[in-house]
Parts: sequence; structure tokens; C-alpha cells
Amino acid sequence: MNEYVLNNGQYLGQTIRCFRTNQLLVKSTLHEKSESRIHSHKNAYLSILLLGRYSEVTKDSWEVIYPSNIVFRPAHYSHKNHFITPKTKCLNIEFNPEWFDRHDINLKKANPQISNIQNYPLMLRLLIDFLKYNRIDFFEDVLLSLLRREEKGNLPLRKPWLNRLTRILDNEIEEAHSLKALSERVFVHPNYMSRVFKEHFGVTIGQYQIERKLQYATKKLFTQKNSIALIATECGFFDESHFIRTFKTRYRITPHQFRILLNS
Repeated sequence: MNEYVLNNGQYLGQTIRCFRTNQLLVKSTLHEKSESRIHSHKNAYLSILLLGRYSEVTKDSWEVIYPSNIVFRPAHYSHKNHFITPKTKCLNIEFNPEWFDRHDINLKKANPQISNIQNYPLMLRLLIDFLKYNRIDFFEDVLLSLLRREEKGNLPLRKPWLNRLTRILDNEIEEAHSLKALSERVFVHPNYMSRVFKEHFGVTIGQYQIERKLQYATKKLFTQKNSIALIATECGFFDESHFIRTFKTRYRITPHQFRILLNS
């Protein structure tokens, strides 16, 4: 594939904002409906899709990227983009090679991947800080958490009933499960269930439920135009006020304000 290489700090589209450290660059970009040439980037980067939709084509694959997706691409990853919607907005985080060396991350294991920002609450906080204040206070810790989590993968669940329990909590987001009801479904005493769950996940079952509801709601804020009240109901919050309080406690911004930032 004949391609051209985008050098340090170069991205397709119109630059909206930019933030730079010695070894990292953060740049938000806006793209009109169009199709790019085949290209690659000199440095590895993360790109978070904030608004719109685009497809990415490589020699061997074709993928559609949706709002809330985090795309990681290593250096010299050859591809082209088709920006499908009239406006597509991205936040790009570029790494100098020295950054990986300094943090002992093996670039050979840095494979292309797509994940979802709602699964990384600290990454969402980073995004909000950049869009609202044009600053990033805990930048490197967040990126290390994301990249090293991808390197290590998920720990295996040591108890079969933990698999059943997490499937219930993950697939029935709209429900407010009591410990008694959950214990009856997985056939484990509530106290033992709660203790083992916290030992494995580091949070209580109640905290896990709230986290999953927030993740589900965040994805809806990215991808849907439903009212805040309807999202609160669909995600199992007691009411709209409960959703707003919970979201603001975690992210220091209301769901409505978050939507405005994504579109601004």
C-alpha cells in the first residue's frame, strides 16, 4: 500500500485544541464528511471518538468506529479513514517512543486495539478536564493504567459462581439487585458472596452495580439523544436526580454539561 506518513503532531482534519508535554501531545480534531488517503503516523497514538462516526480500512480489515471508542494504533500502522458523518470529532493522544521506554512498556506488545472509554473512568475524567479546562492534572497515571491493563488482561475468576454473578450484574443493568436476591440466584450465602466478591474485585457488589450503571449511561450519553430522565430509567437509577448526583460525584460535571462538551 502506497502511503504517506504524518509526522510528530500531525493529524487529519482541523485542530480545535492542543496540549503538549515533553513526551505527549493531546490534540482534538474536527473532520468533515470525506475519505482520506492511505497513511500512517510516525508515533503511536490513542484516539477517542467524541462525535460522529468513521470507518477505518487497512490491508486486512474494515472497522466502524463509534462515539466512546478508544482506538490505539502503534507507530507506522497503515490505514485510511472514511468520515461518514457531516462532523466527526476526535481527541488524539500521541506518544513519543521515549515515553514507552521511560515507563517500561514493550512496544512490540503494543498491538492495535479498540476499547470503550466507559470502561475506564479515569480516562473519562481526563477527557472532561481537557474539554472543560484545557488541562490534564493526572495525565500519565491514567494512560499507564489503561495501557498496562490491556497488557495484563483480565484476571480469571476463581469461583464459578462469580461468573454467574457478574453476568447477572452486567446484563441486568436496569435492575436494583438486593444481596438476598443475588445470593439465591447463585446459591451462595450473602455474607460469603459479598466477602469473596470484594476480595476479587476490590469493590462491594453495590459499588460494582453503580459503576456498571454509570458505564452504561455514559455510553448512552455519547451515542444517543434520549433525555437524561430516560437514560436514568434505562440504567436503573432511582430517578433523574439520583443519576445526576452520581454522575457529578464521579466526574465533577452533570450529564447535561457533559453532552454540551462533546458537541462544543
